[in-house]
Amino acid sequence: MLPVTIFSLIIISSCSDSSKPSTLIYSQDGIIYSQATDEPYTGRIVDTIANRIIKYEVKEGLKNGVFIIYFLDGKTAIYGKIKDNKNVGKWSYYYPNGKLESEGCFKNDIVINKWIWYYPNGEKKEEGSFINGKREGIWKIYKENGTLKSNIFFKEGNVINTIDLKPSTIS
Repeated sequence: MLPVTIFSLIIISSCSDSSKPSTLIYSQDGIIYSQATDEPYTGRIVDTIANRIIKYEVKEGLKNGVFIIYFLDGKTAIYGKIKDNKNVGKWSYYYPNGKLESEGCFKNDIVINKWIWYYPNGEKKEEGSFINGKREGIWKIYKENGTLKSNIFFKEGNVINTIDLKPSTIS
């Protein structure tokens, strides 16, 4: 057997039987295996990593379905979906206080379309779009009070121009 790294100690859970024993699994070349059988794993994984609780489904060794990371107090830190080990669809990231930190979309593990970031107080921090994983077009940057601070123009991930907006002096 090729050398492998133990991926993590997991808890296999089901709706009707929470008394199933823990199972050792490992990951090799992006595939998750059960150490007991050396076969690609299928089931739910619940683990603790970096003081966070992580839950996701695995089908035939690949992450598939809803992917959630919780803070230790049970509040959601990250919520998204995975298909064949790749982030897809809308993903949402949260501050420990439960407020939205950012949200946007993935397609085949690449950031796409509009993304928005927020300050912990709930005001917008930044918003803009991605095309094929690169910033594109006008990105708006906001002050913590919600007023527009600047516009940054991107083309294929490179800054083309920045316009800093000054407060109006007209009374």
